[in-house]
Amino acid sequence: MRRQISFRKSVPLAGLGAVLFAYSAARFGNAGGGVESPFEAPAGDIAEYYLDNSTFTAVSAYLYGLAAICLVVFAAGMWRRLTEAGEEAGGWAVVGLAGSAVYAVVLLLVSFLQLAMVGLVHRDGFSSEMVAGLAILWAVAVTLLVPGSVPLLLGFGMAVRRSGAFSGLLANFALGGALLGLLPPPEVIGPLSPAVASLFFVLSELQPWLLVFWVLGTAFVIRRSENAGEADPSADRSEPSAAE
Repeated sequence: MRRQISFRKSVPLAGLGAVLFAYSAARFGNAGGGVESPFEAPAGDIAEYYLDNSTFTAVSAYLYGLAAICLVVFAAGMWRRLTEAGEEAGGWAVVGLAGSAVYAVVLLLVSFLQLAMVGLVHRDGFSSEMVAGLAILWAVAVTLLVPGSVPLLLGFGMAVRRSGAFSGLLANFALGGALLGLLPPPEVIGPLSPAVASLFFVLSELQPWLLVFWVLGTAFVIRRSENAGEADPSADRSEPSAAE
């Protein structure tokens, strides 16, 4: 009897990770962490913000870390599902798995920097300049989340397309998100064409939500296919012997 792969543990956590991605995406547009911009705001204002909002910032940091863990669990289940579907997805599935690891590392970096700023502002005689420096690093890490999701979406999107394991709509969703992640930042396009820069800004805000919806949709499809396998008793029965 061939044992079927179960995703009962990975799929619920994948859904939780998707919800946390939604929370993270809502934070992307606030690159200054409550101030106008860590690149322009005075160091004293940045330090004062994190001192006044230390609890919120710490909770947000832990949620980023939890999101990273949930993403790794989801990616591992996704990789196993795709590799079981056929060798055609193997190489691209590895790209998606590696991309998930990179994205999780960036999430953990965001989490670490937020916790570092909270810890620093609660130390006696802390340096506002050091807090501002960490805030700049945090803003850079946040901007890396959109392009950092490209290997994840491209790898798993191509793996789904080549293996035929899921609906082609899920593959198109992933590949569309990867394409949006490759768009140049609006700040680069702004001096050339403000109208195009505005369009790119809207698309860059949409991209994280495409990642969220793709994870949710994929988790639902995996769960549905698992339930279908459980409902089919022939899936767990061994082949009848010749004597029978």
